Amino acid sequence: MKIVLRVLAAVLMVFLACCEQPGRMDEAEPVATDDDIHPALVRQSEEFQRKVYTVTEGVYQAVGFGIANSIMVEGDECVFIIDVMGSIETAKEVKAEFDKITHKPIRALIYTHNHVDHVMGGLGFVQDGEVDVYAHETTNYYINRAVSVLRPVLSLRAARMFGSYLPRPGPDRLENVGLGPFIETLDPTMTIGLIRPNKTFSEKLETEICGVQVKLVHAPGETNDQLFVWLPERDVLMPGDNIYKAFPNLYTIRGTLYRDILAWAHSIDEMRALRPAHLAPSHTRPISGQEEIYEILTAYRDAIQFVHDQTIRGINQGLTPDELVEVVKLPPHLAEHPFLQEFYGAVEWSVRSIFSGYLGWFDGDAAALEPVTPDERAAGIASLAGGVKALQRAAREALDAKRYEWAAELATHLIRIDPSSGTAKQIKAAALRALGRQHINANARSYYLTQALELEGKVQIRTEARPENALSFVSTVPIRKFVAAMPANLNYERSADKEILVGFRFPDVDEGYGIHIRRGVAEFKGSFPHNPDLTITADSTVWRELVLGLRSPVKAFASGDVEFQGSALDLVGFLRLFQPPKRN
Repeated sequence: MKIVLRVLAAVLMVFLACCEQPGRMDEAEPVATDDDIHPALVRQSEEFQRKVYTVTEGVYQAVGFGIANSIMVEGDECVFIIDVMGSIETAKEVKAEFDKITHKPIRALIYTHNHVDHVMGGLGFVQDGEVDVYAHETTNYYINRAVSVLRPVLSLRAARMFGSYLPRPGPDRLENVGLGPFIETLDPTMTIGLIRPNKTFSEKLETEICGVQVKLVHAPGETNDQLFVWLPERDVLMPGDNIYKAFPNLYTIRGTLYRDILAWAHSIDEMRALRPAHLAPSHTRPISGQEEIYEILTAYRDAIQFVHDQTIRGINQGLTPDELVEVVKLPPHLAEHPFLQEFYGAVEWSVRSIFSGYLGWFDGDAAALEPVTPDERAAGIASLAGGVKALQRAAREALDAKRYEWAAELATHLIRIDPSSGTAKQIKAAALRALGRQHINANARSYYLTQALELEGKVQIRTEARPENALSFVSTVPIRKFVAAMPANLNYERSADKEILVGFRFPDVDEGYGIHIRRGVAEFKGSFPHNPDLTITADSTVWRELVLGLRSPVKAFASGDVEFQGSALDLVGFLRLFQPPKRN
């Protein structure tokens, strides 16, 4: 039995995780110069200076404490908060500033949508979590999607996109993340404290909070559950993430569900119709002035519709994604608009996403139906160049000629041919760094620079969760969702010849589920299965702590906190089937 327990301890793995940030590089970093960062991106940092703005009497917006803003609305006897930051620590900092304005108690929270930077700081505002929380009826569902089968790769890509591993000083520094100074949910020194929505609605909700008339309207855009908040008596609109001072993220390079572009534009039309005197977005500074706000909202929705319509027009002309990005460009009056600079989203990424959203991956050229493998393509490029050494020379020449995109592509082929090639990695890193340092888009800049540092071996991104944060979040997620995420982590090679039916019992919530392994496929059972080969029984909290590494599996099994019925060898074998592969 001791051997079994040792194996159990080795194979219980974390299935669901967020990002963790490593220690900074030890070597001294040179001071950044004006040539190292796009000057417009440097100026964008001024947008996030830490400050609480008075939007109008009784409405206050905290900017620069994290990537997102938090907004306080003061009523007669109490206050309510719209969006609650991404961590307990930043929420407490904002609350301390709001407390300088009023000590009235917080009676409600409103979430404009599910993104972590807007919902994970609730316990920093309301320590006991006992408060009304308003949100769209699907927000809880989308919060639960964070327990995603794609969480490891999304965590990896988010860490690159938000520059979580970039040094703070030096030419490779994190300047900002386009919409704010940094994202706190990727900072390992910060903790999360989610309070779940408990007051939800479908399309519209008109209510009174703290004596203030509030209208909540479902407004799909950056997310499907997005809403806007309208205070008719104060003429203030809170648009959530449907507008901010940057070109919108119609597609995000960290990866996301397809965003309905036309629905986004139509949601802004609903906001335009209100003719607000004050606009308090959940990113970037507030704006006042009815005519100015109307003009901004109009330009923003026009840019969104323009990119959509012209992409569709090009698709119908038979253009491929690579061809579309060459022809779909914003007209000058929109391209030059201060609210449409590409600090966060990008027209090119949006065009590619629209093509994929409507037509999928196939670009229409039969040659792309069954393309050669990446290894075969790399070998073919080398052969055409006259061999690997000639290809390396060509990559170096492209780098010297400042053809950075081409240099990076050629170096990628070289790395594919020889993954240990230090020269190829050096060329690619230099090309990516050059692309990043002069990029106006914070997401692109961070992604380029982070991958350059990875190629140089200066950073290694981890996707394991900080255990306390992971438990804080997953403890609010239904255990059903937790178990249902297991099949996508099945190791096919180990399970190809296996068949076993496993039942899970969670007495504390009186729930039971099953996993049926059938030769490389794991089927989730929504109830406890009939006559399983193996039964695992544990309280849901215990099981969460085990898979998050907060509880010793040896002690849990030895103490009886986790029980099983069936073969111990079957138990060990079953758990090994879900051990994730090691990432290089």
